Amino acid sequence: MHGRRRQALREPSVDEKEQNRQRVEKYCTLNTSVMNLRAQSVFTAPALDLTKRLLELNTELHTVWNYRRTILTHLDTWQDPTERQRVLESELDFLFDIIKKNIKSYWMWNHRVWTLNSMPQADWQRELALVARLLELDARNFHGWDYRRFVVSHMDDMDVAEFAFTTEQINRDCANHSAWHNRSKLLPGVLAKSGNVAEMLATEQSLVLNAIYTDPDDQNAWLYHEWLVSIQTSDEDRLRMLRDKVAAIRELLELEDGDDASSKRPLIELVDALAAIDKLEAVAEEERRECLDTLHRLKSIDGGHAGQYTDMIQMLGKRWELVK
Repeated sequence: MHGRRRQALREPSVDEKEQNRQRVEKYCTLNTSVMNLRAQSVFTAPALDLTKRLLELNTELHTVWNYRRTILTHLDTWQDPTERQRVLESELDFLFDIIKKNIKSYWMWNHRVWTLNSMPQADWQRELALVARLLELDARNFHGWDYRRFVVSHMDDMDVAEFAFTTEQINRDCANHSAWHNRSKLLPGVLAKSGNVAEMLATEQSLVLNAIYTDPDDQNAWLYHEWLVSIQTSDEDRLRMLRDKVAAIRELLELEDGDDASSKRPLIELVDALAAIDKLEAVAEEERRECLDTLHRLKSIDGGHAGQYTDMIQMLGKRWELVK
């Protein structure tokens, strides 16, 4: 999970090596048995149990997940809605055990989606509570966020509540990319329901700028602000947001007090904002020179991209007739 350090590897003991050898042998025997049953088109309860035992050892066997789904649909219980509900509820319990072992398994999440879609009566509130618990453990896990969007899509009038949830997550950790991404998916719908779009956008601008002040080097708030500017319907609104961004960056750079190590991203964003403003209205010569001076400063603190900054200096300087 995010924020956890890797443990240093050590040489296993003789006993541990023997235990590992036995586990591998057991796993290979089980894997061969399951694959043979699949090749023979055996769709029985005992075969289903063997797939469970194998997937508990290795969650990444997508062929076995596919085989398990085929077995489930061939069992006699599948045709009876009550029995199918019971079997699939048991399947969800099995998947919860898998989640605790490997929360990042693509195939496990795919199978859980299939299970819920196949249930006569899925309990979406239960699923929402489950994914909330998972995100408490790993708030940036994109599998959990993708699954949360799937669950919410089956529930009515959840946009506003989910939007509030992303606010909570961002306030807790402004570097949570998944929360910002989910917010961008929700904002258009929330704006459509809002009685005061201008006030909502001002609140969004405030949220983004606060995140930028909190962690200037993190890209998520900057990217969200860029997207926020792009969805504005008028040049006037775009200019206002870009001007607010420039003012915030200037204030931030003053607070940084010349600390080049923490100023790189704000400096890049200042150049981008001034260049974007210049496409909407001509910026004053003082700001043009500020833009070029900023690029020279970036060359000195970010030598790995010196060529890129030189090209930008030449391009903008010639456009503004400040470089021959």
